[in-house]
Amino acid sequence: MQPKSLDGLFISKANSWLKRLVGLLGHSSLSDNSAMLFEPGGSIHTIGMRFAIDVIYLDKQNKVLKIVTDMKSFRFSIAPKGTRAVLELASGNAKRTGIYLDQTLVFG
Repeated sequence: MQPKSLDGLFISKANSWLKRLVGLLGHSSLSDNSAMLFEPGGSIHTIGMRFAIDVIYLDKQNKVLKIVTDMKSFRFSIAPKGTRAVLELASGNAKRTGIYLDQTLVFG
């Protein structure tokens, strides 16, 4: 299986306690060429979010463990066992960028 390069995406890293706490709260949207990577990552919620997102759960090798598409506001999603990072994209971008289960993602 070929790794999937995400070179075309501007990825913001939420790699501190405060950045993970705030995440995308306060944003009115997420552009098609941007994403937020939560590392370490786990289960997430969209309480207070103003827009739907796609959620990609990754293991320590950035292999896709689970994909949640079009996750609306005020929802919860449980991370699968082995999750080490979570990538949040604009709703529909998981499909548009060709991300699928068991694929390894490469961040430029």
